[in-house]
Amino acid sequence: MERYPNINILLNLPRDYIPKAEFVLRTYCYILRLNPKFIYGSHYEAAHIYYGPPPDRDYPIRIHFDPQADSFFGGAELYPLEKVNFCRFGADHVPFLFSLGGAIFSLTQESCILRKDIVASGFYFLTCWHEYVFSERGIPRGRVDYKESLQYRWDFIETPVVDIYCRILHFIMQDYLPEFIRDISWGMDHRFAMSLSHDIDYYNFWDAASIKSTRKYNAKSFRDRPIRATYKLLGHYWHKNILHAHERQLEKLVQREKEMGVSSTWFLMARTDFPDERQNYIGDNTARSRLTALLNQQDVGLHGSPDAAFNLSILKAELQILRDLGFNPSGFRSHYLHFDYQKSFSNLEAAGIKYDSTLGYWENIGFRAGISFPFYPFNIKENRPFRVLEIPLIVMDTTLHSPRAMNLSMAAGKRALNRLTDIAATYQSHISLLWHNTTFDPVDYPGWGNLYWTTINHALKKQAWVTSLNEIYEEWVTLSY
Repeated sequence: MERYPNINILLNLPRDYIPKAEFVLRTYCYILRLNPKFIYGSHYEAAHIYYGPPPDRDYPIRIHFDPQADSFFGGAELYPLEKVNFCRFGADHVPFLFSLGGAIFSLTQESCILRKDIVASGFYFLTCWHEYVFSERGIPRGRVDYKESLQYRWDFIETPVVDIYCRILHFIMQDYLPEFIRDISWGMDHRFAMSLSHDIDYYNFWDAASIKSTRKYNAKSFRDRPIRATYKLLGHYWHKNILHAHERQLEKLVQREKEMGVSSTWFLMARTDFPDERQNYIGDNTARSRLTALLNQQDVGLHGSPDAAFNLSILKAELQILRDLGFNPSGFRSHYLHFDYQKSFSNLEAAGIKYDSTLGYWENIGFRAGISFPFYPFNIKENRPFRVLEIPLIVMDTTLHSPRAMNLSMAAGKRALNRLTDIAATYQSHISLLWHNTTFDPVDYPGWGNLYWTTINHALKKQAWVTSLNEIYEEWVTLSY
């Protein structure tokens, strides 16, 4: 039996809509470990799945097609909130767009009609359509406003809706196309995947000026907050001045990950003109030599400046700086998550970047593109997928603990991480963790470094493949080519 068998999908659609439908259905097929073969027209005897207007004969599975979807995606408007159709599937309350009301399925003995347009719905989320609309309206570039998203409006940011659309297809295939059901595994024999990454915003956050400023602040506030001020004064003195934690911290991270049998991706900044001098570490001879020696066997990507996400020449210049140091950066993540889906992926593609991991919200953990699996984003203007793999950013440490984001306690953060890890195990999908090196500081972020390690252990116990973003990329390439 073939590992990835061919499945015949008949598309009876308007010409411009065909690439969009293929993009979504390919994404589903890669997740289900199938090789899609597309046929076009109103009839094909051997079709397994049909997508288009009601046909004159039955096929094993027919996906409802809303003819208004073609014209909608030819424009630049938001989907009306009042038309979002929620329906329960398993334990999830799932939103559908361009869909019929009522039940998800209409069944006969020989065939199934999937009454929800999981193709058009999937396209809306996979393209981050609302971001595209705001970009077309000239909204200033920078970090995307999470509160403008459909996920925020209907409170399903932590529900991987595209994953669930795929599970719905898988569910009905078990009865009507059982010969195509394949076990989903990662890294040969693991149930799900967890990717790890570290953004190195600062090589040494606590330089002399920062220590002096903090010491002055805590001394001044001693009367109002004596316990915390004392803790900070003593902790900073001992940990920063004596232990030199910033020099040993990265070594400990690399060593412990090696001992646990896991690997991660390290995103390095590559400019020397940031307003915050601490971020210009790549221009410091000592920091640069230590980083190159420590990370020469690791997966290193570019932690691009906000300008690099929008300016191709700046992106190429920053990549070249890392290459000149002997690194071979194939991945990208934008600093501050500044990113414009259409513009930034175009630049990444032109620069030869293989994968990106920026698509996540700063304000909340979860699924910015509605999906946890890797996928190829879509170029709306050229009506084709980009040649850059997106590995979604699902959990970031600062999102959990920052007062300007979720502001969770340690216990609540652990519950959130376990919940998303358990979702990945249930759907045999993927969860990504971004932990900044500064978060392992036991004085300023007590316990948050340990939470990283306990989350990894939780995933390993559930048979996760815990690895770098580049390894996830290499795995997915075998599915999609």
